[in-house]
Amino acid sequence: MVAVLDLAPPPPLSSELPAHPLPAHIRSRLRPQVSFAQVGAGVGPEIAAPEQMPPEVDAIEPDAIELDAIEPDAIEMNTGGLPKPDERRFIPTALANQAVQTPIIQTPIIQPPPTAPVPGLPATNQTLILSDIQVVGSSIFQPQDLATIIAAFQNRLLQPNDLRELSDRITQLYLSRGYITSRALDPVILGDRATVQVIEGSIEAIEISGTQRLNPDYIRRRILLGAGQPLNTQRLEAQLKLLRGDPLFKSFEASLKAGSGLGQSILVVTVQEAKPVTAQVSADNALPPSVGGEQFGLQIQHQNLTGNGDRLGGSYGRSRTGGSQQYSVFYTTPVAIASQTLPSGTVSASAQVTRTRITQDDFETFGIRGTSEQYAITYRQPLIRTPQQELALSAGFTYQDGQTFLFEDRPTPFGLGPDADGVSRTSVFHLAQDYVKRDASGAWVLRSQVNFGTGLLGATENSDPVPDGQFISWLGQAQRVQRLGKRHLLLAQGSLQLTPDELLPSQQFSLGGGQSLRGYRQNARSGDNGFRFSLEDRITMLRNTAGDSTLQLAPFAEVGQVWNAGDNPNRLSDQRLLASLGLGMIWQPWPQVMLRLDYGLPLVGLRDRGENLQDKGLYFSTSYRF
Repeated sequence: MVAVLDLAPPPPLSSELPAHPLPAHIRSRLRPQVSFAQVGAGVGPEIAAPEQMPPEVDAIEPDAIELDAIEPDAIEMNTGGLPKPDERRFIPTALANQAVQTPIIQTPIIQPPPTAPVPGLPATNQTLILSDIQVVGSSIFQPQDLATIIAAFQNRLLQPNDLRELSDRITQLYLSRGYITSRALDPVILGDRATVQVIEGSIEAIEISGTQRLNPDYIRRRILLGAGQPLNTQRLEAQLKLLRGDPLFKSFEASLKAGSGLGQSILVVTVQEAKPVTAQVSADNALPPSVGGEQFGLQIQHQNLTGNGDRLGGSYGRSRTGGSQQYSVFYTTPVAIASQTLPSGTVSASAQVTRTRITQDDFETFGIRGTSEQYAITYRQPLIRTPQQELALSAGFTYQDGQTFLFEDRPTPFGLGPDADGVSRTSVFHLAQDYVKRDASGAWVLRSQVNFGTGLLGATENSDPVPDGQFISWLGQAQRVQRLGKRHLLLAQGSLQLTPDELLPSQQFSLGGGQSLRGYRQNARSGDNGFRFSLEDRITMLRNTAGDSTLQLAPFAEVGQVWNAGDNPNRLSDQRLLASLGLGMIWQPWPQVMLRLDYGLPLVGLRDRGENLQDKGLYFSTSYRF
């Protein structure tokens, strides 16, 4: 419906502050509020889609889950607004979207072509007994597969109609396995022996019309994955359904017509391309209050830049106070491989620049700011891609460079890990696997990623146990979407990060915020290890004339905990287990407009709780696509 670009958040100010002129009471208040893992950190736009994912999922950036249904192959930007600080802990949006979209199209896209007439048996009333029956031309069925059919016609008295029934039964065997253009001809009789010739169907040609900017080979390559010989229409249907869900197309129709010879067919494809450029404006309060809390953003994407299905997109975001500004750009392109069974892979590249500044009243005069740059490249290769499931492997590399300052231009490290100039760098290789399994009542989304922090490109190095850029960590994620009757959609989501190493804050697992654990401010708690579990029931209250849900209520329960590895000198609060109950509302009056409001009631009262909307458990997000 998903290559992985893991653009981790910029380096944060961690929980321990170095000696500097700030009074102690100010330093204590800074700890929970100015972590740059909290402050404006974020990841770039998601890039993905199976052919599609998502779903030709060409490249996937771990992203905050945005569960509004889209077509499985859509390659979407972050539909929840600007890049979020906690996106790294979530199943990629494109994968998550596959789990809640409408069920797979069950109506066949193609129908068998008219059967060409073939010579029949000569008119005769003569009976005969056959001692030997041979079936030739079958590459699918072995002699043992046909033995039962043949045995019913051997060594007994046969009428001419019996011989025709022999061919019909063999033809029916092909039809039952999805080979609807294959057939068995009437037997050729020679004495007491009969030979049945099988004509196995094939695609003689693919005729494509309606393309404008898109290269027809983009369609042809994907169809050929399901158009092997003999032609199996079930496999062909699967590829056509994936193409029908591709966001490159506004409409996609296909039909078979008889070809020039027995068993040969011509596939006729008619498409209407969707508009290539899409954009979105958004607003939410998903940033930490210390940099403004509320943010506004613009995202734009060209989903067919050169006519080969490659995407180029970018986004800009700014917090209400100007405390956070983010610029990101990405490019992803399909990569055809020399295989008749594997779908095309995808190469993706992205870059993001983040500038953050503490604008909270109590601390603005200290001129605390940070900068971060992130660059990533990823290759993703689906191994299985059907309308029902997708399995893919991906490998990528991400470089991140960040620095923090005090009094505007004084390089200052916050916490143990960054160097004396407040600089922290990571060069991380990622290996990931993702799997989507859809059924009539819901879907599973599973994802596993191993991160290897290296010393390449000047990555931060420290003596144990001080955190640095050399580490190994594992992130596992799971989601189940279950339809319960006509009104209820149950979402269960879980994430778990484990590592034996002390991590820089940009690599840590965080809790809190509207896209994470509601009821608490953004990134209220962070640690080397952590887990999060969320259960939400989306209850449809209103539908439009098409039957689509326009208003949903969403009661939820969430819990999570973080803890550090080894002897990490950056101490954690003793309040590391968070839990909440709450209620959300999702309103989508038109397909391109979405508004979400959430209220989370914290079950664990934090001693460092503030007075911001997030601290009061209130979250909003709204977006308009055009």
